Amino acid sequence: ETTVLPLGGVVREIIAPIQKGITWITASLNDVVVYFNDNRFLRQQNKEMAEKIVRLEEEVYSLKEQELENQRLLLLLEYKEEKTENYDLAMAKVIGRNHANWYETLLVNQGSKQGIWPGMVVVNHDGLIGRIINVTPNTAEVLLILDREGAVGARIFENRHTPGVVVGTSKSQYLQMIHLPHDLPIEPNQTVVTSGLSGVYPPGIRIGKVIEVLPEPGGLMKRATLKPFVDFFRLEEVLIIKKVKTPEEKIVSEEESVVENA
Repeated sequence: ETTVLPLGGVVREIIAPIQKGITWITASLNDVVVYFNDNRFLRQQNKEMAEKIVRLEEEVYSLKEQELENQRLLLLLEYKEEKTENYDLAMAKVIGRNHANWYETLLVNQGSKQGIWPGMVVVNHDGLIGRIINVTPNTAEVLLILDREGAVGARIFENRHTPGVVVGTSKSQYLQMIHLPHDLPIEPNQTVVTSGLSGVYPPGIRIGKVIEVLPEPGGLMKRATLKPFVDFFRLEEVLIIKKVKTPEEKIVSEEESVVENA
């Protein structure tokens, strides 16, 4: 027996699959929209998190920098207090370096308006840095002892001999102590300080430690390689000796040192 569907039923039978397909496509499109919306939300979240991480890293870095700066300043202030009877010291911040030659000069933020003049000696809590060679109203240029023009009269702290001159090479963080008699008692790990004989640097300021002693050609003289006590790569703040009140040590002549060690 043949069943005849009403026209409406026939139409529904025909379009049912189509409606199902449309429903599936619509649902799929909704899923795609949700997916992209979710993805956009996640991407935004990731971006915000990445920016937050960067900000937090910058804050951590800033806090570490502040902590290191506080430690450096504390050491400088302690040194300044310790040397009150020896020197009138002014603190200055390093604001520039000689990029053509890192071992030559640096610039600090104190000048003639603050009573800074050429010839003044520059130190920190570790030891000798150099001397002022040029000033402007608010800045000063410091010639480092690492430079070949920054020669320093020096002596061995342990035996008080004073025949040496410490010079830089302008190409290295190490120093050379030259013009040493072949029979001078000098050996690794001894401390070298300023002798005061040059009239530029007060006596007794630490310069560096002997790491090697080598004979000069001819055998009559020898030289020593020194590692400075100052870390010239990490200089952020320095102290300028505006006035020498009482030198840390008296100036000892070569003759006196020979008598003392006889």
